[in-house]
Amino acid sequence: MPLRPTNTLILLSDEHNRDVLGCYGDTAVHTPHLDHLAKSGTVFENAYCNAPVCVSSRVSLATGLYPHQGRFWDSTTPYHGAPKGWAHAARNAGHDAVSIGKLHYRSRNDDVGFCDTVDPMHVHNGIGWMSSLLREPPVPIAGASQMADLAGAGETDYTRYDRASVAQACAWLRDKADARSEQPWVLQVGLVAPHFPLVSPPAFYDLYEHVTLPAARQYDEADRPRHPVIDALRRSSNYNDFFDEDRVAEARKAYYGLVSFLDHNIGRILSVLDDTGLREGTRILYTSDHGDNLGHRGLWGKSVMYDDAVAVPLLMSGPDVPCGMRVNTPVSLVDVAPTVQAFLGAEPDDTNAPGAPLIARVSNPDDDRAVFSEYHDWSSVTGMFMLRTLRWKIVRYPGYPDQLFDMQSDRHETTDLAPLEAYAEVLTDMRARLAAVADIEAANAQAFADQRAKIAAFGGAEAILAMEEKGYTPAPHQGAPLADPFEP
Repeated sequence: MPLRPTNTLILLSDEHNRDVLGCYGDTAVHTPHLDHLAKSGTVFENAYCNAPVCVSSRVSLATGLYPHQGRFWDSTTPYHGAPKGWAHAARNAGHDAVSIGKLHYRSRNDDVGFCDTVDPMHVHNGIGWMSSLLREPPVPIAGASQMADLAGAGETDYTRYDRASVAQACAWLRDKADARSEQPWVLQVGLVAPHFPLVSPPAFYDLYEHVTLPAARQYDEADRPRHPVIDALRRSSNYNDFFDEDRVAEARKAYYGLVSFLDHNIGRILSVLDDTGLREGTRILYTSDHGDNLGHRGLWGKSVMYDDAVAVPLLMSGPDVPCGMRVNTPVSLVDVAPTVQAFLGAEPDDTNAPGAPLIARVSNPDDDRAVFSEYHDWSSVTGMFMLRTLRWKIVRYPGYPDQLFDMQSDRHETTDLAPLEAYAEVLTDMRARLAAVADIEAANAQAFADQRAKIAAFGGAEAILAMEEKGYTPAPHQGAPLADPFEP
């Protein structure tokens, strides 16, 4: 039976490690607004992105499709409106569907489904990070030293941009409340924090001045897990070459400050919902496009299938959403598209798409469902393919050894069970379950073929390396003064 239609507010952050959130068990982090949202609704314990990198993940969230289904492999294949996504469906059904802030699509000139995109942040120059195509072999990443060098307290164009996006979202919601339209709307607010640079506004950085934060796990060289694909990624995405013990602590402190900055921004938006009376008629989703390794295993950024990078926080609140519930059933970002349509009282358009409405999971919170993620982007010598069930996670690397983890007894994935004969039957079963989702050999070959063709079209590897590229996507209005500064 369709749900009663309501407004929908999607709060989408960037690079939020699920573990750095109070409602997921972190006792050091200061996230009162997200924690309150969790208490007022449902927490999905095992939520995943479908690609641990911004561009591909956001296409999956928009369309409800896996990357290999649309051949949006990497940071040079941003969303441009095809295939059509949930925003098109909402708009075509007569709903005001609007995005404010970061989208990371191709261009504001594309019809990506929204009735309006307010001050969007898109990929650099409309083509994205071209050096991500160079995987045979991978090249050292541009600007890797910035991860360590910039870490600390301060303001950046990203924090300024987030402040402006929050102010615009609050104004938009007040206008909607004044208009008193009976037709439900959908608003997506894209916030950049806690994406690097790891520079936290001082008031939020200072929250952790006298707090002992969890240390990076398996950080010492001798403790790091060894796998040829991960080792190759470390050599190319060599962020850790620029860290020492003090810089690791500083970077993690700044990241916690950015998470608290994000939480405060979300609190401002939610307070407008309350003040205007919109809250009782609005369903809310909070999630992120992927996580961040935060130094665990000597890794920074994303781009791997460990939970630090591929898992995401996912909270749902509002009418018909159970309060205080925690769902163990695995879910992923391809479930967002059918969820938005369900919130608007409609059935999903594409019944062959892999996702399903999140609201349906509350009636079966311990289902042994399988969710999928893949990666074909920078620093990867082969594709990475993950399948997560209620208990197990398999990661397959065509041409290289598999990994297998027992996620119930080894939540931090410290022991790879794939080489052990005692788990041969589990490994065989998980391989079969993954094969039912994707032909990984075919997908891997197609990704490399498409990337080689694009490299050639742009004049070859040397021409791509000669392009001006930045360590991260520039924000709109770089260098603008602070918009509406505030304290926690």
